[in-house]
Amino acid sequence: MRFTFSLACAAVAASLFAAAAPATHAEGLADNLVTSGKLTIGTTGSSPPSTMYDENAELTGLDIDLAKKIAKDLGLEPEFVVLDWSGMLAGVQSNRFDMVASSVARTPERVASADFFVTQAYVANGTGAAMHKDTTDIKDWKDLCGKQLGIVKGATQIKALAKKFGDDCIGTPREYPGWTELLLDLQNKRIDALVGNYITPAYLIQSTDRPLAMLSTSLDVGGNALVIQPGNKPLAEKIDALIEGYKKDGSLEAITKKWVGKPLPLDSIGK
Repeated sequence: MRFTFSLACAAVAASLFAAAAPATHAEGLADNLVTSGKLTIGTTGSSPPSTMYDENAELTGLDIDLAKKIAKDLGLEPEFVVLDWSGMLAGVQSNRFDMVASSVARTPERVASADFFVTQAYVANGTGAAMHKDTTDIKDWKDLCGKQLGIVKGATQIKALAKKFGDDCIGTPREYPGWTELLLDLQNKRIDALVGNYITPAYLIQSTDRPLAMLSTSLDVGGNALVIQPGNKPLAEKIDALIEGYKKDGSLEAITKKWVGKPLPLDSIGK
């Protein structure tokens, strides 16, 4: 009888454990989440096609879809915090949110930083430039030297131009809180050109009736990554493993093609 009772208890315990298993995807990282049971995600909502608002005032885009999938596969509820890019990395560094999903360039400086964790790249992106369609004296990257350039505040792509042609080339770029303000000033010819990541202005120019044009080449090809708060290494490792799995099962390619069309190959990064 004692043996039979032990077997019954073991069976009940096993069944309870199996029933609870799907809800414990976040085990080992849950204690350091900003809010229990939730994946709190910082994003700007102003960097299409990565993060933006649709006609129903709902967040949408490549990064939003990816963040929601990651949250689901971790067994967590996604909760988005929207703010300007200039405060984004400081926010994740201070544990205001668990993760940033907002078209973040994966730079060596950010990867080496002790202020947060950076995942592998999930989409290839380059440094792009755009000007007004009426512009006739900008045909190549070197033609940007000496022009009044505009950038989104905190963006790093302008450094690629300075590295290639020198600091004197870029002068003092005019900074904007987001792409809406930057594109508006370019459209109204208050600046000569913008420099930033490639896919955002390309998407915005293609999907709207703006009198703007992209420079035909990308200065270099890098990648966008997710940024994870510094106090949760298990979360960073789990998210990185999920991205690797999405690459293999085709789900990452499906999300990317939905928003970018024909994306740059991930293996073109750094070439």
